[in-house]
Amino acid sequence: MTKFGLLQSWRPTLIASLLALSCMSSWAARDFTPQSGTWIVSSEINGKPGRGLAIDVQGNTFFMQVFGYEKNGDATFYTATGQMEGNSITAPLMRYKNGRSLAGPMQEAVEDRSVGQVTVSFRNGLRGTLQFPGESAVAIERLLVTSDAASVTNPLAQQGGRSLRLFTLDAQGQPDYTTQAQLWRTDDGITQVGWFKPSVIGMVVYQPLFQCGVLPGTARMQCTPKDAERPADIADIESMELLFAGFDIQGELRIGGSHPHTRIITGFDLGASLSEAPYVEGRTTITPVQHHSYLASNFGYGPVCQVYCDASVTTNILMPMNGTWVVEDELTGKPGRGIALDVQGDTVILQLFHYRADGQPTFHMGSAIYQGKGAGSRASVATIPLREYRGGRSLGGPAKAAELEAEAGNAIVEFYSPTLESGAIDRNVWWTQGQLQLPGESPVKIRRLQTDAPASFAERMFGDWHARSDKVVTRFDRVQGDGVITADGKLLCLPVGLTPGSNMSCGEPDGNQWRSHYSTYLPDMGRSGPFLRLRDRFGNATGLGAPD
Repeated sequence: MTKFGLLQSWRPTLIASLLALSCMSSWAARDFTPQSGTWIVSSEINGKPGRGLAIDVQGNTFFMQVFGYEKNGDATFYTATGQMEGNSITAPLMRYKNGRSLAGPMQEAVEDRSVGQVTVSFRNGLRGTLQFPGESAVAIERLLVTSDAASVTNPLAQQGGRSLRLFTLDAQGQPDYTTQAQLWRTDDGITQVGWFKPSVIGMVVYQPLFQCGVLPGTARMQCTPKDAERPADIADIESMELLFAGFDIQGELRIGGSHPHTRIITGFDLGASLSEAPYVEGRTTITPVQHHSYLASNFGYGPVCQVYCDASVTTNILMPMNGTWVVEDELTGKPGRGIALDVQGDTVILQLFHYRADGQPTFHMGSAIYQGKGAGSRASVATIPLREYRGGRSLGGPAKAAELEAEAGNAIVEFYSPTLESGAIDRNVWWTQGQLQLPGESPVKIRRLQTDAPASFAERMFGDWHARSDKVVTRFDRVQGDGVITADGKLLCLPVGLTPGSNMSCGEPDGNQWRSHYSTYLPDMGRSGPFLRLRDRFGNATGLGAPD
């Protein structure tokens, strides 16, 4: 994880090569994207400290940080980066030294050596295999935090309602049906999934179609149809499975009838909302609301009333993008330290890859509760105890669990959405920007590392998107003026000046005018409220692919 500066320095060359590859007919696009975050060796899951992987895939660019141990037991780390070929990559596993230590002065690291080649292959967005130098190939999997504790952040024991966007895929992996859905628990503890049903009076109504149960110890739900009318094109559903992995949803529909078959589901967990018992304060009835948000949330500071009124006050739980993060001031174009961040529900996992005072690479890690800062706040925070381990398995060495070596103090990570100011973009800041305070250091700004950074507005928007509340998926594949347009010419998006509330205009063009038009946010690393990315500009599906 110390290669962030180096990634910055070769970025222009990287972008040029990626764009060239995207135009080659021989380039095999993936039907999934490995999910960024913490991965583990399946055979080493034993409840004890061990080795782990922080994997980050953006477009075709692969970046992995490995935390492990030297033969003498010292904690260490390595990195590997390169371009994926289909679902696999082989790259040198690199070691670095002499970088900045915890609470130490600014100091750039240098490349030490390669310890050999590492090969990683994926069979979907959550599973794969890995072969370290000197070892046999082993199964790896995404670390998913599961819990049976009821909360607004836990879809497996939902309090309040959770909003979903689901797509079924045809045999070619293309979306052929989409619906807005809702997940909630009834008063008697039954989990239900309902699909959006149009209302003649304009209200948002969800028809309960499925009753679901959670497979113990997993993030997977098994759902069976209720006695209710279902959409005509999938009226013969026999069962549905959904697996929640942060922002992504993976699943399948089993369909019976005269032509039994299975359809893959891909989708997005858009967040949840829970209204709590109201209370009276003066002339005002106040309803506390919890928002768990992957996308733009409804913020609230509290009521302002002249006489009598009903109002709400919101506690916001803001979900940043998981993966590789960096300290802004340490982006010098040279190797340095870095952060692997993984926020799942109300749990945050932090790995700090840095150096000891003697210049040797090491890592600290920890986990903690992640929560809103309180009613009316537009921020979420976690205080994470950082720990150092030693004695775990080395490269090519025998299986061995690590032990706690020392406590290094607390790290504080915070994500927030600033108040609206002229010329500022509101709400989506927390996805890719935040603040971190490490033990013995002052708070610093951090940002999500972009290893695949499109050079233009058009490149940023090329690919397949679900736009607003449409029932179709649109593909931006042509440049028109300063913007991008779909092949059928029905959706044009243009960048506009930075204004409170928008920085992009989209709509159906009619000559030099708009037939219909709306202002919105330019997707930030593929995420935006009105737009959900389904394929990137290289043709890679952004979902998790077929379940195991």
